[in-house]
Amino acid sequence: AMTFPLSASTTVSFTGPVHLHGWLCHSFSGQTGSGLFLKSRARQFSSMLVLVGRVTSATSFDPTYAAIIQNKDELTIPLEMSVIPTPKEFKDAIASQFAKAFRAMQLESTLFGVLVVQIKPQLEKLLNLPDDSLTKEIKLTQDLMELFLKYQIPSDLLSFSEPEGATETPAPVRLTAVKGHVKAMFDMINQEKQEELEEARKQAQYVAPLADMFNDSSDSLGYAPRLEEECEEEMAP
Repeated sequence: AMTFPLSASTTVSFTGPVHLHGWLCHSFSGQTGSGLFLKSRARQFSSMLVLVGRVTSATSFDPTYAAIIQNKDELTIPLEMSVIPTPKEFKDAIASQFAKAFRAMQLESTLFGVLVVQIKPQLEKLLNLPDDSLTKEIKLTQDLMELFLKYQIPSDLLSFSEPEGATETPAPVRLTAVKGHVKAMFDMINQEKQEELEEARKQAQYVAPLADMFNDSSDSLGYAPRLEEECEEEMAP
């Protein structure tokens, strides 16, 4: 198992298959070298969390960037590489203690790592659902992702809570309870939207008569000099 920190007091432990890849780059004088890209693509109705960072030890991973990829999203990240000189080249260049310490710092934690976390199993654990409960619940999964990402709804309002003193609740009951929480949350959000639309409509109805009155007043003021000119012309001998 490996871990990565979320904060100073929170650490996440994870397990899974590990793949080690090596890449040997040959460069010749006058060549700029080839660019490397990390590409991540998700299938329809699937989602994952991609973390990019360094493997600092055999049991720790230090993520630098993270992104959620879902529903045929494709993420392309250019990788900038820096070449570390060989020990002979470095020794020929300089042999001070500072240079040796600097090279040791360069060689420390240079193993690039990519961690892929499937979101659906983590949602099941977060909502107190049995494993594979959301496998065929495509719409429910999409609704949950929307509530978490777009509206920032706390998980406590959507997860299943075991009644006090009750035995192990069956999986269908747990899933039905979560569906009820999601429906209630969307009903509240839609009601808030309707109230905002109604408030905007009332404001528009209030502003429109004022705009008409302002336009009428401007027209009246614009005609006043014209009337004065006509009266002066009639009174002239």
